Amino acid sequence: MPQLTALTRFPVKGFGPDRLDRADLKPGHTLPFDRAWAIENGPGDFDPAHPAHVKKKHFLMLAGQTDLAQLQTRCDTAGRGFTTRWPDGESITVALDDAASHGPLFARLETLLGEQVRGALRFAHIPGQALTDIPYPHVSLINAASVRDLETRTGHAIDPIRFRGNLLIDGVEPWAEFDWLGRDIRIGDVKLRGQSRIRRCVATSINPDTARRDIDLPAALMAHYGHADCGIYMSVETSGAVTIGDGVELPGPGQA
Repeated sequence: MPQLTALTRFPVKGFGPDRLDRADLKPGHTLPFDRAWAIENGPGDFDPAHPAHVKKKHFLMLAGQTDLAQLQTRCDTAGRGFTTRWPDGESITVALDDAASHGPLFARLETLLGEQVRGALRFAHIPGQALTDIPYPHVSLINAASVRDLETRTGHAIDPIRFRGNLLIDGVEPWAEFDWLGRDIRIGDVKLRGQSRIRRCVATSINPDTARRDIDLPAALMAHYGHADCGIYMSVETSGAVTIGDGVELPGPGQA
């Protein structure tokens, strides 16, 4: 039976993952604390007094600031602490809700990123709203078999974490997930509905171990499949828990 094999969130947009064993999902929400914070890259459109979706170009992001991949991160969502570990071994911990603690982190980021920093950095956070690339509160699903098929076509080892998805499943045919748009699947206690395919950007070209661009995955997808998509966005339809090892119930024939 197909299974959920990994469960991942990215508390601070553009930075490293938190790998989970279990998560509670609710309709109208993303995975808890996924992209809950972002770092605004100079003055932009983010207005905490009037929260709304902001395009990713206004924040630090892996697609634009590839050097962020050099950092190991850990987020204490309960205590609202965020720790970055740098290649030289230094660790910097900030309190996400205390702007007075952010200076040391921002100073090192300015040194690391140089001219890529467009102005003063600041954390952005909207309670109850994720700072994702899309304006909808969806979770992202990656099919491990699709990634393996892409590995075979390209001749490169590809860690699924490159696609920065929330739910990684295994045990279905490659690219079967594209057939689930507008249809329901169930993982653990939760029913989810396929909403749209995910078009991939240059962030997927960055090796998560070396922090270097080593393969142009959007170009590879286009060359081998005629599109640059990998994974799908899904809406949460019922409340419940998902746990690593949960079975995945797929849509039946003709289900709408």
